[in-house]
Amino acid sequence: MRALRNVENPNTVYGVLLLLLLIVFAGPSTLYSLISRSAPGVSIDTPCDWMRNSPDRANHQSWLGRSATNPIVLEVATTAFPVTQDGVLTIVIIVVNRSMGTVPFLFNPAQVRVGDDGTSGLGIIFDNSGTLNSPTIRQDAASYPPSDIRTLGPRQRCVVRLDFTWGQLTQAGFGGNSSVRAFYRVTSTGALAQAGGIFPDQGFRPLFITSQPVVIPIASQ
Repeated sequence: MRALRNVENPNTVYGVLLLLLLIVFAGPSTLYSLISRSAPGVSIDTPCDWMRNSPDRANHQSWLGRSATNPIVLEVATTAFPVTQDGVLTIVIIVVNRSMGTVPFLFNPAQVRVGDDGTSGLGIIFDNSGTLNSPTIRQDAASYPPSDIRTLGPRQRCVVRLDFTWGQLTQAGFGGNSSVRAFYRVTSTGALAQAGGIFPDQGFRPLFITSQPVVIPIASQ
């Protein structure tokens, strides 16, 4: 009976309505951002590796996505507490489509770069001190592989997580004044393997964007 009275309480109903209004007007992006920044390990965003592929780009693209101006933005978050000798630093890259169209996103989970080598794709850049780079390089081509073309729907987000041990960071020379940024580069629109479709290219727009930097929380050695 007590549970029934709580449901019938006008204050409870008003509280639920206010919460729904907050979700509608603040938007999922605001809520996702708060959770991702405060607790990267429990982010509710979808992994970028789960985003669907878009193989037939000659005939399947969004006109709204093609006309969107600078639709993709990046955010980055790190582990909230200083990383100690037994800890792991988790860096979360958050990719956001802020447009109302479906847009292509170049992503290969095995080719997320640590350090910028000038090629197309996603990665992170460590600033201020320390040297830590991916051991291999990516290769650009005139046409991007269909398996590397993912799509982000309207207002959709996805995340990529990278883990680094305390030993990796300290051996590379990172200290308390180091920071990290996410970056994303596309060097061409993407040539179609076969002409004659509805669209003249794979639908990319050459760009280079970075997130705002965040400080890396590393405990003193």
